[in-house]
Amino acid sequence: MTSPREQVAQLCHWIDDHIHEVIGWDDLTRQSGMDHKLIMASFNKHMATTPMTWIRQRREQLNTPVAAPVAETHSIAFLLKSTLRSDKKHH
Repeated sequence: MTSPREQVAQLCHWIDDHIHEVIGWDDLTRQSGMDHKLIMASFNKHMATTPMTWIRQRREQLNTPVAAPVAETHSIAFLLKSTLRSDKKHH
C-alpha cells in the first residue's frame, strides 16, 4: 500500500504534468485516491502548504499560464460578439 507521503509525491508529479490545465479538487481526489480532507492533511504535513497554493506556486515557478477551459472560451467569445452587436445598434 502506498503511504500518504508517496501519494502526495505522485500527485505532485501528476500536477506538474498537467500544470497548464485547470486543476480542481475533483481532479486531485480522482488522481490520488484520497478524499479532500486527507489530501489537505497530507499536503499540510509533507509540503507545508495547501494543494491549491502549491499548484499556484508551481505555476509561478514554471512560468506556466493556465489554458482557459473550452466552455469559458466559448462564453467569452459569445459575450464579445453580443457586446459588439449591441454597440453597433446604438451607433
